[in-house]
Amino acid sequence: MVFTQQHRLDLVNRLVIFEAVGHVDHVDKMEVVIKKAINLAHIHNLKGILLDLTGLKVTYDNVLMIDAFVRMRDEDWFGILRLARLVPNAAHSHTHGLIAEITQKFNLPIKTFDTKSKAIAWLLYDYE
Repeated sequence: MVFTQQHRLDLVNRLVIFEAVGHVDHVDKMEVVIKKAINLAHIHNLKGILLDLTGLKVTYDNVLMIDAFVRMRDEDWFGILRLARLVPNAAHSHTHGLIAEITQKFNLPIKTFDTKSKAIAWLLYDYE
């Protein structure tokens, strides 16, 4: 299955919303999506990013994923931005669970959610 992504800006709520579908077999593809989302958010003075991964299959190497998160932290990609990851059955996915643990340990402003309403509540109101 081919990997595709699309985005839209929610200027009222000051969010950029990315939807990714298909199959990702290398972390570089997701890194590009995240960089693009962050750049759009900074350009349009937005405060958050909703990354909808509910239609995505992830099979990349976890070690490379950790390296990407170290770069995000060390290069301060986010500034004051937050990123909410919307994933299917977050509690049942090894990869998504590992990402949630790593981002928490690295103090990255990234949280994983399994419902859109919870993700948006966190982005807009810091409510979990």
